Amino acid sequence: MARHPRQTCRSWQLFCWLLLAACPGSEQACVENSRPHRGVKLRVLMRNWQSHRMVTHIAAILLRDVLKYDVEIVSAPGSWTTSDDLERLAKGEIDANLELWPKGKEDKFASFVGGSSGAVDVGIHQLPARSGMYVPKYANHVGSFYSYATLKGEDVQTDFSKVSITQGENSSDPNGMCETAAWNCKDLIYTPEYCTDRRCEAQLLKGSLGEDQGLLEQQIRNNGLNFSVAYTSRKTQERLVWEAYATRVPVLFYSWEPRAPIHGIASEEFFHVAFPPKDECTNSKMTGTPLGDVDCDLGSTPLRKVVSPTLNATKDALYFVERFSLTTEDYSWLFAQRTLTDKESNPEEVAACMFVRSNEDRWRSWVVYSDRIEITWDDPCWPTVWWQLGIFAVVLCLMDHRWVLIRRCQCFRSDTSSLLDSMQQNSDAFVAGVVSMEQVSMTLKRRWPLRVNKQQNCDGNRCDKAPQRSMTMTSQWSEKRRETKKMGLGCSLSFLNRFCASDSTRVKTAVLKGEMTFMSWQRTADDFVMLNSDSKSMAPPKCHTPLRGVLATKLDVLHYLVSSSIKDVFCLSCLLGLIGSIWGTISQMIATNYNYNIEVHPMGLEQWLSFGKNLMELSQSFSFLPVFLLGFFVNRECSRWVGLVDLAYGVWGRVEDMALLLAGAVEGVNNTGTAEARRQYLFKAYRWLNAVHYLTYYGVDVRMGSSPGEVLWDLVYAGLLLEEEADVLLGSPNKMRQVILSWLSCMWNEMLREGVVPACSTNQFMDKLTDLRGASVLHLEHAPNLIKVMLKIVMSLLTLFILIAYPWQLRVEDQCFQPWALMSTFILNFCYIGLLAMMTTLEKSPFAPSGDCINTDYILCEVELMTFRCIRACFSRDIEGHHLRPSGTLELEEAIMQEAAQVVTASEVLEEDTQEAPEIKVVGEEGSVTLVEI
Repeated sequence: MARHPRQTCRSWQLFCWLLLAACPGSEQACVENSRPHRGVKLRVLMRNWQSHRMVTHIAAILLRDVLKYDVEIVSAPGSWTTSDDLERLAKGEIDANLELWPKGKEDKFASFVGGSSGAVDVGIHQLPARSGMYVPKYANHVGSFYSYATLKGEDVQTDFSKVSITQGENSSDPNGMCETAAWNCKDLIYTPEYCTDRRCEAQLLKGSLGEDQGLLEQQIRNNGLNFSVAYTSRKTQERLVWEAYATRVPVLFYSWEPRAPIHGIASEEFFHVAFPPKDECTNSKMTGTPLGDVDCDLGSTPLRKVVSPTLNATKDALYFVERFSLTTEDYSWLFAQRTLTDKESNPEEVAACMFVRSNEDRWRSWVVYSDRIEITWDDPCWPTVWWQLGIFAVVLCLMDHRWVLIRRCQCFRSDTSSLLDSMQQNSDAFVAGVVSMEQVSMTLKRRWPLRVNKQQNCDGNRCDKAPQRSMTMTSQWSEKRRETKKMGLGCSLSFLNRFCASDSTRVKTAVLKGEMTFMSWQRTADDFVMLNSDSKSMAPPKCHTPLRGVLATKLDVLHYLVSSSIKDVFCLSCLLGLIGSIWGTISQMIATNYNYNIEVHPMGLEQWLSFGKNLMELSQSFSFLPVFLLGFFVNRECSRWVGLVDLAYGVWGRVEDMALLLAGAVEGVNNTGTAEARRQYLFKAYRWLNAVHYLTYYGVDVRMGSSPGEVLWDLVYAGLLLEEEADVLLGSPNKMRQVILSWLSCMWNEMLREGVVPACSTNQFMDKLTDLRGASVLHLEHAPNLIKVMLKIVMSLLTLFILIAYPWQLRVEDQCFQPWALMSTFILNFCYIGLLAMMTTLEKSPFAPSGDCINTDYILCEVELMTFRCIRACFSRDIEGHHLRPSGTLELEEAIMQEAAQVVTASEVLEEDTQEAPEIKVVGEEGSVTLVEI
């Protein structure tokens, strides 16, 4: 016989198959398949001979692991004869018998197979099968043919009586057939009735009575063979046959083909006993007892597959059973592998698994999935979706204690924009005449603040504790800001400012809290003009907060990230990344479902993948427009932000230019008769210049107040405006800077008439004054709203494309969690949304606390300190003409003396001279230069 091709494999491959085979009781499937179970149960019958067990296990593996049916293997009990299988299939007690021997069951076929409610014959296996009497080859002396006629000789009685028994086994006849009159059994041994007159010492070892029930008995009885029939278990029969074969003793026994080797003896070592051909027989009637008239050879019949009506209505299972067919080579290969798996607890199942794994190319054509499988809540990927949604909710709550999207919708307009609108509405009310001066005054606890005397709670001109100001929009706005950002910028900034503050956090904290060093002290004329030589006043304080944060260290960068909008961009990108990951998981579930239903919808998976690919190409093509617009706007807003800072520096320079001009133009500040009046002019110019500078930031810095009354209250409190001046300015709330500049112009003309300033400086003064007026307008126009709206639309579309296309295209097969979908959507959205947030931040101007802000308080303090020093630089005498004491307020003189002392000290060290240090004293002055004598 030709060997099966699989028998040529190497031994190490067989052992690998053994290791991979699923053991009984193991939860590991023989064939890995992630398809969901159908929820349909099938009961497959398994008989107790090897070929039937292996065929049943092959079918069960494919039905269970590949087609995903719930399969139960039903082992036939001893009371079931093979003739009962058809009746039980018709009744639905079992669903399939995949190796049914039809010989002797013709009447049962006619009764239970076919019809509307009977069992269904669905085909055959591709190999001939036969059963009957067999003898060893060594018992035949005439060639390869052994005829029943040989069994009629007298010598046969001696030869075939050597292997016989006198007592059968009860397990071979569970239904007690031998006890009936038709069988004429004694001690479970059937003997023809004519043996009472003949010598019937020869014996046939039948095995179970129910196998080919009555057929062999009829052949013996109708052909007059002097043989008895002994009924034993199959185990006993195989033992007796092996012992006879080992001792070369003739033996006659019942067997079949295909059959597994008998303890290593292949079925090819035995001859089938031939009876007259079937077409030479009379019409035989198979009664299932020895009393029938069968006297011929029944020949070979194919092994059949019969199913129940339930399985016949199960489309995919029926499709498989109809095409499930094994050949002679397959049986030989299975028997060979069965010998290798003999040590396993279930060797037939292991051999069947080896067959399935090594013949996938064959059985793939046996299976089909015609029932559409829907995505259900039992899908194993749903838990991945749920825990990602949980993380999404946690991140959302961390961003804010309220829903971020709702908060963003309600508070879409920034705090600075709302405050500036409030300022504009107040100003418009003044312009329209809706709000009167009296109504404004009634909004304050007092019309103007009480001035603080130097003798009460003050040291010099610096008060220990300033009087309590009335509630202004600055504190109201700060309180509102803290309320709306309890879990966001407010808490994080407060923590950083308290425990590990940096320049960037200090600047933003100062703006949020409304802290201003510029407003922390009160200016007085007595301190400025220095009435007597004992006058002692301090220069304006330096700002406690820097101009802006400098990212000098990694910790500064970390502080900036935490306190800026970048952390919000990061959190929002995390949320979008989780959405992308969830969509990636769902798209993987859809793709897997299309793969499950490939037979139902062959083009479904291809169309799904093609649609994702086309969407990816569309998103990549579309991304040019938003990236172009975004780059353009980021560059424009960056230029606008820098331009506003440059304007602030321009005002800084123009105010200092005016101070320098006035300091040099006003004459007679040290003359006894004119010193006080001239210095009062300079003090008035000092006040008005700093008031103009302060009003420059009204409307752009929220600390300046939200109404003209509030900002004028601050200026009166600080001593930069008189009460009567504030009353005048309330009449023109939108033009307060211009009015004060007009006062400066009028004051110059007054000083010009009095000879205080030379006429030659008038043109220069007016040029500087008009330059200051132009520089004090801190405004650069925003981009058109139409373009900004278009940018937001295309950026939203790009974000949508990223959320859909990238997770769709970057799926990881056979995996619920999609890491590449998460990373791609997070990184891309972080870049694009980060640029959009940067544009929005820069759009808020450098004075808004919610943006990348600078500290205008620093600019105000520096400018005031500069004007204070410049204007008072020429003050060398008091108004009575006495020289000011070195410890006075003339810092320049004191600095000169200190420097001279240091020079002398250095000279003494170099010369190693022990002489006393020379005395330093002021001997006079020439103009604004002080002369000292060493």
